[in-house]
Amino acid sequence: MAGWAAAIVPFILAISVLVLPGAVVAVAGGMRSMTALALAPVLSVSVLSVSAIAAPMIGMEWGLVPAVVGTLLSAGVTLGLRGVIARRMHCSLTAVARGYRMTPSAAVGLLFGAAVILYRLLQIFGSPDYVSQTADNVFHLNAVRYIMETGNASSLVVGAAGGGAPSFYPAAWHGIGALVATLSGYPIAAAVACLNLAIGAVAWPLSMWLLCRVLLGGSAQINLGFGVLISAFSAFPYLLVDWGVLYPNYLGMAVLPAVVGLCVLMLRRESLLVSHRIMLPWLALVGLAGISLSHPNTVICLIATVLPLGLVVVTGPTTLRRLKLQGTRRTVVHAAGAVVGLGCVFALWLILRPFPITSFNTTWPPYQSTAQALGETLSNTHSGRPAAWATGLLTVIGLYLVVRNRGQRWLAAAFAIWTLLFIAVTSWQPSVVRAALTGGWFDDYKRIAAGIVVVAVPLALLGFSVLASKLRALFRSTLRQRAANKSFAVRQSLGAAIAIVVVAVPIFVVAQSGAVRDAAIAAKSNYSLRPGSPIMSEDEFDLYSEIPQYVPGDAVIAGNPWDGSAWAYFVSGRKVLYPHVLATMTPDKELIASSLNRIADNPAVCAAVKRLNVEYAINSDELIYLPGNPNNAAYPGLEHLDNAAGFELVAQVGANRLYRIAPCTS
Repeated sequence: MAGWAAAIVPFILAISVLVLPGAVVAVAGGMRSMTALALAPVLSVSVLSVSAIAAPMIGMEWGLVPAVVGTLLSAGVTLGLRGVIARRMHCSLTAVARGYRMTPSAAVGLLFGAAVILYRLLQIFGSPDYVSQTADNVFHLNAVRYIMETGNASSLVVGAAGGGAPSFYPAAWHGIGALVATLSGYPIAAAVACLNLAIGAVAWPLSMWLLCRVLLGGSAQINLGFGVLISAFSAFPYLLVDWGVLYPNYLGMAVLPAVVGLCVLMLRRESLLVSHRIMLPWLALVGLAGISLSHPNTVICLIATVLPLGLVVVTGPTTLRRLKLQGTRRTVVHAAGAVVGLGCVFALWLILRPFPITSFNTTWPPYQSTAQALGETLSNTHSGRPAAWATGLLTVIGLYLVVRNRGQRWLAAAFAIWTLLFIAVTSWQPSVVRAALTGGWFDDYKRIAAGIVVVAVPLALLGFSVLASKLRALFRSTLRQRAANKSFAVRQSLGAAIAIVVVAVPIFVVAQSGAVRDAAIAAKSNYSLRPGSPIMSEDEFDLYSEIPQYVPGDAVIAGNPWDGSAWAYFVSGRKVLYPHVLATMTPDKELIASSLNRIADNPAVCAAVKRLNVEYAINSDELIYLPGNPNNAAYPGLEHLDNAAGFELVAQVGANRLYRIAPCTS
């Protein structure tokens, strides 16, 4: 891990970018102390992603200036709204404020959890020079380069990084990555790695801390248990930097708990029309923009989590008492409220789907039975991996406790919804029903497994707290008998400390030596930059780094994206014809893909090359990515260029060659 020392600058910048804009807005909204800090990441994502959309509309290129301007404008609007509310409520500006205070136990819990996650992510990423050698990352890294080259980080246009026309793609992660790379001056790979470290080790613990604080309180026992458990679930944050790789989902899920926490605060029985709660809806709305522009399915995750609490509040007796309804009218309103609420949720659920409800035969198939799926959910595992006994046991205990507590049963219902989703996606055959439930996640069980963690962490933490409380009572009784001369306060503190240690140590050891270790090993296998790397090898990287010496800035390079050539763009900044393994095709692009090596005797190919300004081509004899996939065999025209007429070898590193296409006449 010695190479990471050189990446300290982009890492600090990544933390700053993820925390400072949101902290300014949170403070402007009256949030104080730990509440402002915990809300900072999701508010930062919102401010930056919305600013990225607004910047090109007023002629600004994406960078520090629009980020600062967006932060100041957001804070100004928030402070102005707070001032208006204070005047309407006939109170001072300082009265429109709230905040959980920073305690020593909260600091210890957060720092310990962050340190463990940071250590695991450093293990996974290996080096700041390594990249995730997975299909989705071809687009993600090229999208960061696209933003840096065009100065446009708007989610309304970044879809063009895939080789097509400007289109919507949730670009919060890409815009922040480009900002870190630009400000630090470091290569894209290192900037992205540092951003992902900051998301996992800073944004995720802070956001989840707020949700756990709202649900379970801020005792030392809760805070210290949080430090152990925040890093103990294999499905998040580790799975989403392994599978896909799903960086936009990773960012959205990391900051989602803070929005859930705000929703819980708003939906509690207390009136929102009190000074310290009045700004919560506005901050939740701002946070909603951030998770939406990170990845839309994060909004569906929010719905799945808070829906039970929302229904309880809308149709509950407190609401009905306020409406002064009795008897039959109360029953009718109960039913109507539930139907209308569920109808709105279902409509939004379908709107946020990435494809039609009838398109269910091209998604991920099931891999287990319903009983096995239920077992995986309760044991906090997935993908057929061994049970995570430590967190699974605590989660089951937490479920039992919330079912017994009427005020917390909604949390059990939320876990039940996630369980249904996981069962459907992992054990049901493709169908319209399955697609309706899980299509918002592309019927991808790994995304849903990550979503379960948002509910499982508070449940497991509750289980941890109850076990520690039982042991504390036992130890206190024992200490009273053996150390009667000691003060009551000393016995209390000593008993509590022993209880927490006795529960925390085995949980930590079992989780970190089992499920989390296995997740880290699996994820680490995808990060490399060495000979034989699946998409881009070290030789390919070296060749792509030399490209600016040979290829003019306006020229286009053709190459099979499945052999690594798509990443010539992110490394060199020179445009490639196929910037994604699923690149948007046109007739000219298809012709070049099938017949470029026949350019010398095919005038149509020559004409297509001229129209697209293709002047260079890359050819590789290394193993192609995902051999056997029919998509990677769709480029026969880019094979054997060394034996084709009309190609001049310009540079070569190992089995990878850059050719200049000789001028041709059509």
